[in-house]
Amino acid sequence: MRKTRTSTKLLVAMLTAFALIAAACGSDDDSSDGGSAPAATAAADDMADEDMAESLSGSITVTGSSTVEPVTNLLAEAFAEAHRGVAFSVAGPGSGDGHKAACAGEIPIWNSSRQIMDSEAECLAEAGVEFIELRVGIDGISVITAAANDTVDCLNFADLYSLVGVESTGISSWTDANSLNAELGGTGPFSGGALEIFAPGEESGTFDSFIEIALEDVWEGRVEEGHADEDFAVRPDYNASANDNVIIDGIAGNEYSLGWVGFAFADENRDLVKLLEVDGGDGCVSPTSETIASAEFPIARFLYTYIDAAQASDPAIKAFVDFMVSDEGQPYVIEAGYVNLDATDLEQSRSNWNNLTTGKNF
Repeated sequence: MRKTRTSTKLLVAMLTAFALIAAACGSDDDSSDGGSAPAATAAADDMADEDMAESLSGSITVTGSSTVEPVTNLLAEAFAEAHRGVAFSVAGPGSGDGHKAACAGEIPIWNSSRQIMDSEAECLAEAGVEFIELRVGIDGISVITAAANDTVDCLNFADLYSLVGVESTGISSWTDANSLNAELGGTGPFSGGALEIFAPGEESGTFDSFIEIALEDVWEGRVEEGHADEDFAVRPDYNASANDNVIIDGIAGNEYSLGWVGFAFADENRDLVKLLEVDGGDGCVSPTSETIASAEFPIARFLYTYIDAAQASDPAIKAFVDFMVSDEGQPYVIEAGYVNLDATDLEQSRSNWNNLTTGKNF
């Protein structure tokens, strides 16, 4: 794709040179017949546009979700290649951290692997920060174990709660979870050895999305029945990390491990981890790009980018976000391992950006 852009620029330059030479060498009659001069003018206009694009300068800082970070990195790399005066700093400490940084007025753009929470939107409002919300793609959350674990292939939501929910605190083996699993009507009994859990921490949007989609219904029912802590859905005694590589290494190094990360990251590590099927009530479904795009896979979620509306007129930021929502920017969502939005959601993102529409709009 980059080779194509370079070739296009070279072709425009050659055509411009040819047109200018033809115009200079032609007779008065030749220039008055409308042939070469208009072509030279059009080509010169194209070059002027390119010069203007190349003149962009500044620095853009993006932080937030580690899940969305790969998309932004690819977009930033492609954009910076065409606009060498623009420098990027892209980080992925977690969705919650991104919203906190935005509330503190520290950044113009931040990513989130979940939609902004009402409390975070209120913080921004109190700080006088208006935000523009874009959906940028679709991801699935993969439930994973070690590649060598042949004792489990599919888990439903009751199974997941009995293994990683707050009521499983202290359970150190799969078989120890069988009593709770039976009470919840899970698919057990389980077999296997020591249960080691590696997953994102509270700062991660993947953590929030997993609770909301996979655990919340079971957990809220248990709270109503007086069995579960109403303040926390997930057991606190697990190995939490904001670094997906640490999670993958932990899962791969423990045969009877269990955890969850974004689909794209799990998919590229299939030699180390096993992606489990998940039953959301309609049978076991494998996580794939196709099942995520169709919403057949039960743990799927939208990915978001947010922009500080007060900084949207900055030339470098405007050009970068224009590129992000353009047709040229869409292939990078796929290259990062995610699924493109459908036409309706993409058009909504473009409308939000082009009209500088602020607030939650999805």
